[in-house]
Amino acid sequence: MDVLGIGNAIVDVLTQVDDDTITAFDLPKGGMTLVDQDQAEALYAKARETTERSGGSVANSIAVAAALGGDTGYVGKVHDDQLGTSFTTSIRSHGVSFRTPALSEGPSTARCLVLVTPDGERTMGTYLGACTALGPSDIDQEEVAGSAVALIEGYLADTEHARETIGKIIDASAKSEARIALTLSDALCVDRHRDYFRELAAENVEIIVADEDEVAALVRDEPIESLLRGNGGNCELVVVTHGPKGSTIYGEGGVRHEIEARPADELVDTTGAGDAYAGGFLYGLVRGFELPVAGRIGSVAASHVVAQLGAQPPENLKAKVAQDVPEAG
Repeated sequence: MDVLGIGNAIVDVLTQVDDDTITAFDLPKGGMTLVDQDQAEALYAKARETTERSGGSVANSIAVAAALGGDTGYVGKVHDDQLGTSFTTSIRSHGVSFRTPALSEGPSTARCLVLVTPDGERTMGTYLGACTALGPSDIDQEEVAGSAVALIEGYLADTEHARETIGKIIDASAKSEARIALTLSDALCVDRHRDYFRELAAENVEIIVADEDEVAALVRDEPIESLLRGNGGNCELVVVTHGPKGSTIYGEGGVRHEIEARPADELVDTTGAGDAYAGGFLYGLVRGFELPVAGRIGSVAASHVVAQLGAQPPENLKAKVAQDVPEAG
């Protein structure tokens, strides 16, 4: 397997709204707010025309890697309910192997109401639900060991149960050639768990993919290079996205590559831009492309994802990426 993703299995419920609606929902524009089941159902009831798709940061990345031709798998927890079926059908439709047993009782499938305003900004209200039941028993260590990269979602640090899951993934990778990659999820998540993430970066994680705000929250006054091997960290690569300004790839021995962003043909919805970049980059990396090419694949994939509503890979993504990155064809 090229990339195995482990994260929060969430159904994205997307709806287009105006700024007044954001205010009425009492959600900070552009942010992600955790809500309980009652709040989630109230938000869902208020939404107008909606689109439902499999979501969650790492699930989005894995779907993009699969759409590019990667051999991918995903581990995440859903409930045996309508939204759980929606998630399973959606992620498998991209060619992703998804075999995690669904819950038959307990909390319902997680959902994220994504409110998209005319400027393309997305504001999210997230109910974690069944995600919180993901545990070590859901991890097949042979599956982890058989992957080139195991991609862990930073949001998993929010529960002790999920941290135990991360520990099992790390144990499996240590006994194999699988590399551990980590997405930092968002800057507030980093603020909550900075010491834990720093420990992972110093001892276990080989690849970090995150945006500039997330990385800044992680390193604070230290240079980004402090995360790399030879500078106090364990990372081989730290990949930092800068939105429309492109991305930077930091490697051991002073390696540094600046990657230009590909402007979107149309900006519709920024949901999943970073996720798409991560999926494209990791696909390129495990397929043996040079780092600048892998970064370019990520950039082009992200540009096509933001030109539509939702974070799912668009149709014919592989062919679209190959137009800008012929090496990826």
